[in-house]
Amino acid sequence: MNDPDDLDLLARLTAGADMQTTHRDPEHHVRALRLVDGPMGVTGGLLDERDVSLLAPSGTALAATFNRATVEAVGELLGEEAAACGVDVLLGPNLNLSRSPAGGRNFEHFGEDPYLAGALGAAWITGVQSKGVAACAKHLVCNDTETGRHGYDVQIDEQTLHEVYLAPFAAAARVGVWAMMAAYNKVNGQHCAEHPALLTRILREQWDWDGVVMSDWFGTHSTTASLTAGLDLEMPGPARHLGPAAAAAVRAGDVPASTVQRAVEHLALLSHRTAGRTAPTRPPAETRRLLHEAAADSFVLLKNDHTILPLAGDTSVAVIGPNADEPAYQGGTFARIALGPEVRTPLTALREALGPRVTAHEPGAPSESRVPSLLPLGPRATDSPGDPGFTVTYHRVDTDGAVSEPLATDTRATGILVWFTELPGIGALADLPPRSSGLVRVSCLLTPETDGTYDFHFAGTGDVRLLIDGHETGRGGSRALPADVMGALLHGDVTRIPVSLTAGRQVRIDFEMSFTGGSRAQGMQFGARAAVPADLAERAVRAARAADTAIVFAGVSQDSSLESQDRDSLALPAAQTDLIEQVCAANPSTVVVVNAPFAVDMPWAERAAAVLLTWFPGQEYGPALADVLTGALEPGGRLPVTLARADTDHAVTSTAPSDDGRLTYTEGVLTGYRHFDAQRITPRFCFGHGLGYANIRWRAAHLHTDPTGRYLALAGVTLNSTARQAGKEVVQVYAAPITDTGTAEPGRAEQHLVGFAAVHVSPEPAELRVDIPLDIQDFSTWDTRAGTWRPRAGRWEIRLARSSQDIFHRFRVYIDPDGNLRTGPIG
Repeated sequence: MNDPDDLDLLARLTAGADMQTTHRDPEHHVRALRLVDGPMGVTGGLLDERDVSLLAPSGTALAATFNRATVEAVGELLGEEAAACGVDVLLGPNLNLSRSPAGGRNFEHFGEDPYLAGALGAAWITGVQSKGVAACAKHLVCNDTETGRHGYDVQIDEQTLHEVYLAPFAAAARVGVWAMMAAYNKVNGQHCAEHPALLTRILREQWDWDGVVMSDWFGTHSTTASLTAGLDLEMPGPARHLGPAAAAAVRAGDVPASTVQRAVEHLALLSHRTAGRTAPTRPPAETRRLLHEAAADSFVLLKNDHTILPLAGDTSVAVIGPNADEPAYQGGTFARIALGPEVRTPLTALREALGPRVTAHEPGAPSESRVPSLLPLGPRATDSPGDPGFTVTYHRVDTDGAVSEPLATDTRATGILVWFTELPGIGALADLPPRSSGLVRVSCLLTPETDGTYDFHFAGTGDVRLLIDGHETGRGGSRALPADVMGALLHGDVTRIPVSLTAGRQVRIDFEMSFTGGSRAQGMQFGARAAVPADLAERAVRAARAADTAIVFAGVSQDSSLESQDRDSLALPAAQTDLIEQVCAANPSTVVVVNAPFAVDMPWAERAAAVLLTWFPGQEYGPALADVLTGALEPGGRLPVTLARADTDHAVTSTAPSDDGRLTYTEGVLTGYRHFDAQRITPRFCFGHGLGYANIRWRAAHLHTDPTGRYLALAGVTLNSTARQAGKEVVQVYAAPITDTGTAEPGRAEQHLVGFAAVHVSPEPAELRVDIPLDIQDFSTWDTRAGTWRPRAGRWEIRLARSSQDIFHRFRVYIDPDGNLRTGPIG
């Protein structure tokens, strides 16, 4: 590369142009690419109520389907949506694992098992990329914890790294994912974005992968180390460590010019691959039906005593619990989606489905929202009192404290405001000198319907004041953390101020946030709700006692599952747990619907007649749930995570790094159900468990070699339904090495998932044969000394199962050192 100008042009392409786009250079065949977050849908650039989009079930919900076809169909739909929005790269799927049930971002993961995560992540990728939109598998690798995510250093042995945590990414590479994102954290002492073993030796050489490697947002820490390790693209822009700095490193002799050329070649290939993205018009009814069926396919019926579900045709129902009318559709991350007005809550959908059979609705317990919405109280914008919402004005503040007249004005309809890179009227945040300041004022008019105390909540990245009719009532807020501004925006300290209001008397509410320069983003949250009545639970119990069946909707809130924060407890809110116990005591025919996207404690499970786990199910939650409860659809899910009887039963109970920043994966390969097997711990509900409505009978099991020679073997069963109802079955295959002692080797899994198939069984008497291919890779181990995979020779047991603990049939086989399988007497 002899032309200095050409070097500058090429280097410029290695860093983003702004928060969501890259630079273009037609001469080098690189288009300006638009990259948006997207595990559950296609986010917009505004990150607020104006970015309405489709909302699909979360990663854990999709994992619960155990259904490649469902996941691929959802991927196709999101690919179409992305293409229609002019998006080139959808940042997903999240292929990290639910190493600990406390992981704050577990809802994006495809569960605790690497085989399941890899298989379903690959299906999602295939669906998205079939529409010419790139998927970007993230976060490579071991970004399984949110606490201190920018700096912790994962200490992990090579065997565990390859066999567990890299396995889903290897599956993504095999199906040709077009991009991958390096994680924030370190692995064995090196940041993932500057890890040559990870980005070059594994990705490029071992996996022969040709896609783009990008940093996580603000996850680049160096120029030379990142480029030489194999990072192609720093995000977001403007450039900090790559871009012009990359050209300077080449001129200084620190980086070969070929390294920059390599990065640009990868970007040019991505530009070519996404140039033909397609956005066919899909009828809205078809879109809703797909998301509706995907949600139902994910619901896991954990127990169903006396077949209380589906609801009988004349059953009266009391709907109880905060999540009936305030469900949690998604987490509180920056990948959240604004929902359209047509979205129906479970309460609305049940009333539509059951009519007068819904005899009562009682919340029974308060919503545990971190910052409750102010919208149900009917706020009106101060600059146009006829319109609902809030008036937002933007001001500069002089050094003497004088506040300018409004520089810009918005009318908004949300209590979550986030600004990246610039604020209206004030300008670019990067250009705001550290000592100068700005002010954002959010104002509304409020007329309470009842007398009483109202709790106002607020948080922000600056100093926040609450004013009632111009009088300061409270202060709070915090400063954005430079190391993790995105996390700080979402979980800053919340201030709660009780305020007495009079029914019918209008008051003016102002939330004012002042801030100084030096931060990449700013944000604030605010809201209010009436104080909780003392007899909330009593009313719910009376309603439950008066109905044939009580359905308790419990779970998390919409602003749970935050970036940069793990869970400190697996329990549901205490008020909800107490409510479930009281309702179960009042009505033995109680169904508990748990609206939570991860493992939660269920100490009341034995007292409930039925338990249905519904995850973060996407926008069609309400209608899908009504169909499952009434029997119009099957609850199709199986557990992709283990539900323990006690928190301490899990392999990893703390996600906090040590004082020196290390996070040691001491459990090795014994994650999730593997740990429970090894320790002989009986979970409350095991991995792979789930019930349906149809009576599906398992008949003959079979195992035979693959006539095509592509796979090690084919294993399966023959099924039929003995009832009049069609249903879904998930056939699971586990492999267990057989030792002379009859127990697993120390540090090795007793069994692990090697195959599965979701099948729909018709009510006809005809039998359905299910064949599941088995790959030698899943009977191999990582040889650290040789740096390669080797078949694990010896005796194996292949288990055909309904779950990790419900084994239908066992085959004993022998695998020789060359990877050949032999059946028959093997001792």
